[in-house]
Amino acid sequence: MNKTLNERAKSMRIHARLPKIFWADAMSTTTYLINRGPSVPIGFKILEEEWKSKDVSLSHLKVFGCVSYVRVRDVDKDKLDPKARKYIFIGYGTNDMGYHF
Repeated sequence: MNKTLNERAKSMRIHARLPKIFWADAMSTTTYLINRGPSVPIGFKILEEEWKSKDVSLSHLKVFGCVSYVRVRDVDKDKLDPKARKYIFIGYGTNDMGYHF
């Protein structure tokens, strides 16, 4: 399993053209995605559904390394400032909430 994680994380990081410093983020995202994918040993069921005994939504998934625009809070901007900033998506937040940019 470690080789699978390493190869997938390496592939994602290289495809996104990110420097090696983002290796840990790629590894974390790889683990997150594997846990939400079908698993052969348990009959193609999703691990996350088996652990939590509830349906898992996959609608929030994003492409690792994609360009994302994050809305700027009103307190941090002037009237003429842009409403969003450009970032690169590098992973998912903890406790199933949010994203890392």
